[in-house]
Parts: sequence; structure tokens; C-alpha cells
Amino acid sequence: MDVTQRRFITADTHFGHVEAIERFDRPFADVDAMDDAMVKEINDVVGPDDLLYHLGDFVGPQSGGRSRSRHAESIRERITCRKIVLIRGNQDPRGKPDFDRLFHSTHEILSLKEWNDVDREGPHRVVMCHYGLRVWQGRPGGSLHLYGHTHGTLPEAGRSTDVGVDCWRYRPQPLGEVLTMLAERPVDMDTVRSRLQPDR
Repeated sequence: MDVTQRRFITADTHFGHVEAIERFDRPFADVDAMDDAMVKEINDVVGPDDLLYHLGDFVGPQSGGRSRSRHAESIRERITCRKIVLIRGNQDPRGKPDFDRLFHSTHEILSLKEWNDVDREGPHRVVMCHYGLRVWQGRPGGSLHLYGHTHGTLPEAGRSTDVGVDCWRYRPQPLGEVLTMLAERPVDMDTVRSRLQPDR
């Protein structure tokens, strides 16, 4: 991967999901207005040669018998960014090649050790998943975790945050800025931990 490439992060757009407006308290008159606004936000922020990580639920359930894959394709045609890496969410179709081909790559979870901040030698590990994890690869050593799914309803734990659109004014965020914010937090997991599960 080209580490000089501009990279952005987002999740939970739920394109085409009528119920998302009320369920997630989104300020849009209807689903078309929601789709239009979020496509515009992506295109205003993410350039054609940039890389966008989307942490799942690209689309949501469709009304009127529409196919999620077909709606995803119609949205994808309007997004100018050529490289979208999808970390699959619970609403994203599985086993649908016509859906998967819309993305540069698709993953269930993505763990990268390549991001450097200015205050630390060597790369940080970044664990991306649609779901917020309580523990993740490298957490005791200070790794960073990005997730979606919860639409801002899950308290942040340590060096983790919800990158879904409902938490970030419906705009993708520069990945480096989000990771810098997380890296400034203390590592909040003791090396030696008390067992909380009972004996069985």
C-alpha cells in the first residue's frame, strides 16, 4: 500500500435505508436526500486518487423490493473515489460478487501495522472492524481500534472510537487525524489483569 496516499475513514452510511433517518435521528427529509447528502460529503472530502476505508453498512435494507447490490452500484457510480476498502457490516450483502466488485477489496476485519505518529518510533497497529471490540489485537501495547455499527451509542474504550457518519457530521475523516487523536490517549489496559469470569 502506498503510505503517501491520502486516506480517509467512515462507516454506517446505510445508503437507501428509509428507516435509518428515524432510527438514527438523521436530519434528512427522505432517503433520497440522505443518499444525496452523504454522496456529496464523500466527494467533497475524498478525491479520486485517495483511499477510503468504509467500516461497514454501506447500504441498508431497501424498500419496494429493491436489491441492496443494485442500489449500492447506483451509489458507487456517483462516488468519485476509485479505491474504497470495505470492512463488511451486518447490512452488507454476503456471497454477492456483484456487490463485492464495487470495492477495491472487502474484509471481515482488517489489521494493519503501518501507521507512525510523530512521538513514537515504529508503526502503530490499527484494527478496523464493523463491530466495537472490548479487546483487540495489540490493545495492551497501545494499538488503535476503529469501528462502526453502534451509531455513537457505545462509550469509547481506551484507544478506540466509532467512525460512523452519525458521530462525524456525515463526513469521512482523514485517517491520520483520527489515529493521532487516539494515540494521544493513555493505554488503559494493565499487563496483568484480574480474572472476572467465575469458575465453572
